[in-house]
Amino acid sequence: MAKLGTSKRASSKNSSKKSTPVNTPTKQKKNNSKKSTPAKEESKDSIPTKRISNALEQLTKYTTEAKAKGDDKKSLLDDDDELNKSLSLIVVNNKSFSGPVKNFKLKLFDVDHSLYVPWKEASATSVKDFKTLLILKDSDNDKVSEDDLYDSLNESSITIDEIITGNQLKTTYKAFETRRAFVSQFSLILADDSIVTSLPKLLGSKAYSKLETTPVPIRTYSNKEFSKVTLVNSIKKVYLHQLPVKIPRGTTMNVHLGNLEWFKPEALVKNVDSITKKLIDLYSIRSIFIKSNQSPVLPLYYNNDVIAELAAAKKDAVAHERESIKIDGVEVQLSNFDKALMEIANPKELTNLFAKQISDAKRSIDDSDDKVDKKQIKKAKN
Repeated sequence: MAKLGTSKRASSKNSSKKSTPVNTPTKQKKNNSKKSTPAKEESKDSIPTKRISNALEQLTKYTTEAKAKGDDKKSLLDDDDELNKSLSLIVVNNKSFSGPVKNFKLKLFDVDHSLYVPWKEASATSVKDFKTLLILKDSDNDKVSEDDLYDSLNESSITIDEIITGNQLKTTYKAFETRRAFVSQFSLILADDSIVTSLPKLLGSKAYSKLETTPVPIRTYSNKEFSKVTLVNSIKKVYLHQLPVKIPRGTTMNVHLGNLEWFKPEALVKNVDSITKKLIDLYSIRSIFIKSNQSPVLPLYYNNDVIAELAAAKKDAVAHERESIKIDGVEVQLSNFDKALMEIANPKELTNLFAKQISDAKRSIDDSDDKVDKKQIKKAKN
């Protein structure tokens, strides 16, 4: 009996070891994973935040010193310090940002720190007050007023100063000077997303030359009906959490970040970091620079892979450039490779060496002659 009890205890001990093993492979993996967890590294496709911080520090130093030097020479014609400390990203893409079609619609990037809140606060001591215009569809003219929106937006320090419709732009502000004077008083123009594409004709090209007078698209409808809640939420989203950017037809984009003095350094670093990450993710970005209005540009990012890809494409294009050369009295198109081959080839063998090119050239001449003959025959018949 004692032996049986001992064997039972032994078996239970063994079974307990099997159910909760001490040195299991799983435990070892967990322990190893804890030990081998590396410190978090920034993605190779993002800009180190320290580099952004250093660049902003240098720009702050530069603009402060420039202001100190310029104070003695300041005249009535000089722009004030607000313009000199305006901050921008210069983003260079491998190809056109918008493609062949001009894009009037602003792209909105999410940011941690609002551009408009500090802008409005700073306007209290600047020449131009910060004012917001809202443009709605003609059919929604009576569905909401400035006072209605005041109650919903005031807690977020947002004010809609004026609401107009597309029809008012056609009538009340039809005259060029009247329209330009009206539009220029606003620092932010919000417009119903459904009419944004028709506004270039109504506002005029002058409005689109500046970011502050380019309409920012917002949603005003929910389930195909005008919704004040949707409108208010859209206004808050743009005003508090987004930054608008004009999409250029070319390869260089300018991203307006605001004024150096409007933000704490860490707030600007966060905004630059989030915007550049999104840009790098969306496009084949070659390089990114940062500058103030009067400073030199400071490099933040170079994509060596994209630059190498562009260089290879240019090299390939050069290699395929063609030049006309006469062989046996026939004008033949030769690539750079063919021209190099021609230089080392025996002149007597050129006809055989470029037989295909000569044949193609002759066929092309015959085809063009046929077309001319057909045109002449048609004219003769007429």
